[in-house]
Amino acid sequence: MLERIVNLLKAIFCQLVVVLYIGPKYLLKEHVFDRHRGPSLPKTMDKKTVLITGGSKGVGLGAVKVFLKLNCDVIIGCRNVSHAQREVEKLSGGDDNVMKRVKIFPLDLSSLESVANFAQSVRELGVNIDVLVNNAGIMKASPRTETSHGFEAHFGCNYLGHVLLTDLLYRQLLEASDKSGVCSRIVNVSSSVHTLCALMDGLQDVHLKEFYCPELAYSNSKTALLMFSQSLEHKFRTAGTNIKVISLHPGVVYTDLALQDHPRIVREFTKLIFKSADEAGETLVHAALAPELEHENLAGLYLENSLLVDIGDYCKNEKNQTKLWNETKNLLKLDEICAFI
Repeated sequence: MLERIVNLLKAIFCQLVVVLYIGPKYLLKEHVFDRHRGPSLPKTMDKKTVLITGGSKGVGLGAVKVFLKLNCDVIIGCRNVSHAQREVEKLSGGDDNVMKRVKIFPLDLSSLESVANFAQSVRELGVNIDVLVNNAGIMKASPRTETSHGFEAHFGCNYLGHVLLTDLLYRQLLEASDKSGVCSRIVNVSSSVHTLCALMDGLQDVHLKEFYCPELAYSNSKTALLMFSQSLEHKFRTAGTNIKVISLHPGVVYTDLALQDHPRIVREFTKLIFKSADEAGETLVHAALAPELEHENLAGLYLENSLLVDIGDYCKNEKNQTKLWNETKNLLKLDEICAFI
């Protein structure tokens, strides 16, 4: 009985942190102190191949719109291929040349088998990848669920699936950088809600078997992705590998993902105050292509509204990063992540 009361109080605390602190803080920041800015890009760019997960709707689709305008070849991984095809057809305006620049494959990040099959489909295209955007994710307001591999659903889909995908496509990123002479990029879409994980020390129990609430589950997965970015960027920088790893908070965004379980009146109101998916997508494009990030030291930093900001002590803590790195390898049964070729 006492444990249930304690867990209820912890769940209420998590909800209050998100609703009364993190949400208002970033809404105020984005509307008053640091209003939206578009990507910082040159007028002409070399052609790039960009792979994005979750590119069929929301923030991902917003980014795909810009990538196509910039003449990028785009590979989309998503659950609903037919929906993605319809969206790309709308974007192309019936232009076959645009349609030819897009490849779409099924991808369910909660299934490691699906991730492996997707990566194999991409490799069979025989193309190098200049930019990998790990964007797709889930945000559930339901009770705790697990993937088929026994991972907490958010942690498995938002984090572990993307780590495995990064590992499987590492060679294509390396070959792209060798060919172009500029850094390939891995862009990991995190969230400002990593603050909650830091307050709760959420990664001590990554599967949240002792205490669960959806806000903390989502925060854990996005914090893990942020810390993984730091570890992998450090590894590449130390080894002289020509790949940048950039993480970001896309903004407080109006998407189906964030508001799927809310009443219609709430959804309509938030349209007025949240960033649009297209605006948030531009932050992804900035991370993926902005030349100014080419030589930046990203230690302890991620992007908010296309500006580099501090990620906080919890995510910068090397012991926390090392613990997560080792636990990730064990869960995915990898001897190493992005082993050097």
